[in-house]
Amino acid sequence: MLTDFNTASWILSKALSLSYFIAFLSLMPQLLGLFGHQGILSIDHLLNLLDKEMKGERFYHVPSVFWFFSSDFSLKAVCFIGMTAASLAFLGFSQSYMLLLCFICYLSFVSCGQIFLGYQWDSLLLEFGFLGLFFAPWQWEWIPFGAHVLHPLVYGLTLFLLFKLMFLSGVVKLSNKDACWRNLTALTYHYWTQPLPTPVAFFAQKLPLSFQKASCLFMFVIELATPFLIFVPGPTQTLAVGLLVLLQILILLSGNFGFFNLLTLGLCLGVLPDATWGFKINWIEHSTIPTFLAVLPALIAIPTSLFWIYKSLFEKSTKLDFLLPTMRFFYPFRISNPYGLFAVMTRTRPELILEGSNDGIHWEAYEFHFKPGNVKRAPPIVAPHQPRLDWQMWFAALESFNENLWLQNLITRIFQESPDVLSLFAKDPFHGKAPKALRLQRYEYRFASLKELHSEGLWWKRDLIGPFGPVFQREELNPESPD
Repeated sequence: MLTDFNTASWILSKALSLSYFIAFLSLMPQLLGLFGHQGILSIDHLLNLLDKEMKGERFYHVPSVFWFFSSDFSLKAVCFIGMTAASLAFLGFSQSYMLLLCFICYLSFVSCGQIFLGYQWDSLLLEFGFLGLFFAPWQWEWIPFGAHVLHPLVYGLTLFLLFKLMFLSGVVKLSNKDACWRNLTALTYHYWTQPLPTPVAFFAQKLPLSFQKASCLFMFVIELATPFLIFVPGPTQTLAVGLLVLLQILILLSGNFGFFNLLTLGLCLGVLPDATWGFKINWIEHSTIPTFLAVLPALIAIPTSLFWIYKSLFEKSTKLDFLLPTMRFFYPFRISNPYGLFAVMTRTRPELILEGSNDGIHWEAYEFHFKPGNVKRAPPIVAPHQPRLDWQMWFAALESFNENLWLQNLITRIFQESPDVLSLFAKDPFHGKAPKALRLQRYEYRFASLKELHSEGLWWKRDLIGPFGPVFQREELNPESPD
């Protein structure tokens, strides 16, 4: 029994509960605009289509409570239930049952959320959340703000999850053979091309090239070497955790990545024994789940995680392909996932600006809450909240219009004057009314210089690339080729 890991057990339990709460809280104000009956990608509409195509298999391939009720009220209710269960788990009320509720509610959204809920931290939350089902005995209880000490096997699985997350983050950057990662110049692009940079990123981008290269090398050392050291007890483990925490803080300061950093920091700090902290949390129960139950997540997590690690290192090898049926079987539940952001570094920053017009001559822009638009607006600090439409617009700008047909749904909802969709914008130039025409313009954005910021108040500079897709007319709700 891990009696010298009281603090670690407490941190892991509370970090998971808090991450669930923030994930649901962030999703709540965007819920109907993204997924409601009049939302961009209506869950109700999606499930009606899948019901006809998948028949009885739908419950397995798309596990979600929304098969039984998918009204706008139901979406909000499930989100609220998830927030409440996360709060009760944090407060120590029947933790296992509450975390199970959180897992079911969040999986229900991820299964139906399509592009808006397909980010790596959504998968990480569910994978961490699956392990969380084995953090405490299955019993009705209340330990105010307390937790249970983890079973040694479950504790080891959380360490393995942290190892996989960090190690694969480094591996994918090199295995994709992107030259700017190999010559250590990636950070000269990253600060200004990432989806939602912060003001810190603006100033970090101005640092000398030698510093950027040294920072990139330092990051590779942390992501590729440090994960192995978390398994070595004593000062080596403490140093490894310190470096991992430092990396997460730097990422948090320079970019807005939702609740990813909170989740990862919880995993990092959950490595350390009480001896490292110098104190022991007293309000913790030493009863754990029985060993036969702890073996269950191990039987799933170990082989599937080894598969992802092996495939990341040896992409073309077929030696572990015998595990493919197992991987397919567990995929719908998102309990084992590959990781690795920015495997290929973007070196330009196209941005989509949505404009409306009533005469076809004068066009006015819709302002998003956080993504770049007005060149004099400072980059935001918004994490751990994730504005999912703002994020998805970043991905859309990197592709073609035909690869992002969900944008037609966005346009249609604006023409239909959907208040839920319009609430996703910070500024609606037509005050809730539909313009006669809508279009998307693609611009090339880049950070302004320090001189331009000081003299003109510019955080960004931009140049027009041209139209992105067709011009849409309200009368027909059909695209019309631009002039």
